[in-house]
Order: sequence, then structure tokens, then C-alpha cells
Amino acid sequence: MSVMVTRKKSGWGNNISVLVVSVALCVCLYASFPLYASLFNLAEKNQMWVNESATTTTTHSCLLPKRILIWTTLWREQSFAWEKIFYRQLARQCPESRCELVYDHRLLDSADAIIFHAIDLHPDYLLPTTRRPDQPWIFFSLEAPSAVVEDQHVDLHRVADVFNWTMTYRLDSDLVVPYGRVVLRNTTADHTPPKDYWAGKSEEKLAAWMVSHCGTVSRREWFVKDLLNYMRVDVFGRCGHKKCGRNISIKTLGTFDQGECNAEIQEYKFYFAFENAICQDYVTEKFYLALTLDVVPVVFGGGNYEAIAPPNSFINALNFGSPKDLAKYLTLVASNATLYNKYMEWKQQYRVELGHPFSAMVCDLCAKLHDPSSLAPPTVTRSPAEAAGVIVRGKGRNSSGSYPDIHSWFVEGSGCRRWWKGPYDHRQHSLL
Repeated sequence: MSVMVTRKKSGWGNNISVLVVSVALCVCLYASFPLYASLFNLAEKNQMWVNESATTTTTHSCLLPKRILIWTTLWREQSFAWEKIFYRQLARQCPESRCELVYDHRLLDSADAIIFHAIDLHPDYLLPTTRRPDQPWIFFSLEAPSAVVEDQHVDLHRVADVFNWTMTYRLDSDLVVPYGRVVLRNTTADHTPPKDYWAGKSEEKLAAWMVSHCGTVSRREWFVKDLLNYMRVDVFGRCGHKKCGRNISIKTLGTFDQGECNAEIQEYKFYFAFENAICQDYVTEKFYLALTLDVVPVVFGGGNYEAIAPPNSFINALNFGSPKDLAKYLTLVASNATLYNKYMEWKQQYRVELGHPFSAMVCDLCAKLHDPSSLAPPTVTRSPAEAAGVIVRGKGRNSSGSYPDIHSWFVEGSGCRRWWKGPYDHRQHSLL
């Protein structure tokens, strides 16, 4: 919205001009910002100044916030859960914060984007019956495909050719929401000095694992079960014999405090950041939280850890031929101070930022909505095979700007797999 104000050489001239500007300012304030935004900040943002020395015509631009309509619940919870997901946005911690969240379906026509939580897309959840051509519908999921289609039995085939943008943990999403990130420290002064992380560690406390889901599609529990034949692992949580802190759940999003467990975990030399699904880019807070502690993370998942973490900052369990081989190597590292500290050198130059469930990294959505080019149909390059009609695994967005098969992109395109000890283990358990 723009307000045209004409100023005369003698000043404002009369009270009517002042009234017009005041009314326009109030309308702009009401439309553009939450009620708690201050008048001073608004005036400063729009540079509301008066030039009395000459006749001028000035256009005051009032950019309206983008309206994001939340169509579904989040794990069957209402607005409070979404507001924890979008805390950074609502707290104005994003570079672009001129966006608002709404939940009333009657605001459909005025919304600039619609968000659908994949796990809540049950058959009884009706989709909107109309849509604006310039209104992107967004597929949102921070869970692996198995949690959506296997655990919650959501049929993604029924929402084919519905979504325009994807907003997930996957790095090929239109909007990437990572569970964390590792960044270079800003200055030399911010670098941490060398430290002997091995000193003071007890030989009795070799490895710790915190876990609450005891049966997973990745079969991580079977990996650890075999590993226990060769080394000691202390298991915390619902699936183990030790207790520490609270489980992370929808009720504790944004407020979960891991502090009471950190001190105990840091007494160990290794921490198992084992994912419940081995899928493309699925690296959760387990890994990033472990990086913040004085332990060496041992990872088990489908992410490209080398691309998202500093060199020599973790040990990948799936790079070993067997749990026995991993145990042998962990025992070696645990017994050698020099070798162990090599896995900690990265801390001098890098720091870790935690995302979901502590503070989800959702800032890109508002920025994208304010970018006019984001609503243009994408340029899509097709392979000769796909152009000839061959069905391609993990088909993505088409030239019209939608995903013709979101099941293909999200499920098949994630390349999920299970861990098997060997052919016999596979034959014995794959049909269970």
C-alpha cells in the first residue's frame, strides 16, 4: 500500500493534511505489524520526514506482511505447536520477519501461502476447495518418510499434483529446515584454545546412547545389540537401564532443556547419535546436540555427514563392516589421548547452532514469500528417459510449478534403507 502526500512551501498548510497522513499511518501500522509493534519503529522504518523548504511529492511505501495460513494441525495439536515451530519468525529473529501466521480457514483467499503438515494429512482432513494461482501450497515434514506413511498410514498418493513447495529437512527441498548447522567462528578472538578432552574421562564410561523409540525401521537397536557383545554401552531412556531428563515431544517443543543431562553425558568418551531412519539428509538434533558436548559423536544415518560437519568431528558407524569392527576402533580411540583429541580439534574453529526442536530454522519461508521471483514457474530440466515417458524414481517438481507425485519425491526419493548384519539376518527379519 502507498500513501501520496503533497507538501507545500509554507509547511503542511492546514490540519487536514496532518489528519490524512495520521490516518494513513495508522492503517499502515495496523495492516503491517502485530499490535505490539511500536509507532516509533514504524516511522523509522518508513523514514517519515517533513521537508518544509520546497514543494515535494513523496510516496510512503507500506509493505504488508505476508500471510501464512496453517491448514492442518501439527501432530494433532493446534496453534501452540506451530508457534513453537515458527518461534524465530514470530520473535522477529529472522532477517525478513514481515509475515504472520493465521489458522482460520476462512482466510484462505487472503493467504499468501498454505502449509500442510504431512503427518496430519489423514483422509478426514479435507483440502481447500479453491486456490489462488499465485498461492503456493507447502508440504511440511521434519520427520522421515516412515513416520508419515508407515507409522501414521498417510496416503500421499491422494495429494498428487497438490503441492508447489516442499519444506523439509532434505537439502533438495524448496525450503530447507535443518535440525542444526555448523558454522565458522567469526573472529580469531572467538576461537577456542586447545584442550585435552581425553583427560579426566573414566575408563568405565566408554559410550552413551539416549533413546526412547525401541523399535525402528533403521534397526539401530539391532546394531547396538550386536555391538554390546564387544564393548560397553550405557543406554539412557525408555529403552535402557539409565534415566536422564525428559523425552523430547510436541509438548516440550521450544522449551526442552537438555542441560540436566549434558554434564552426565560429557563424562563419556562417545555418544551414539543413531537415527531411527536411514534416509537421505535425515540428520536430527541427536547429532548436532552431541557436537555441542565434549564427546565424540558416533553417527548412524543416511545424511552426508562430511558435507554438513567439520572434518574429523564424528565417527560413522556405517563405514565399518560390522559392529565388531566399530567396537574395535572405538576401543582404540578411547585408549589413545592423541587420537581422541584429534576428533575435537574442529571445536577451535567452528561452533554449532541448534535447530528443531530447540529453535527451528524456518526463516527462509518469509524471505521467499517476499521475493517476487519465487512465484515464477521453475525451469525444469528433464532427462531423455523422463521426456520419453519413463517413470523416474523420486520425481520432483514439474514445469508448471507443482509436484505431480509427492509420494515419489518424499518416499522413493529419500532412498531409505535398513541395517542388516548380513544375508541371513536379512532373510530372517525382512518379512517381519
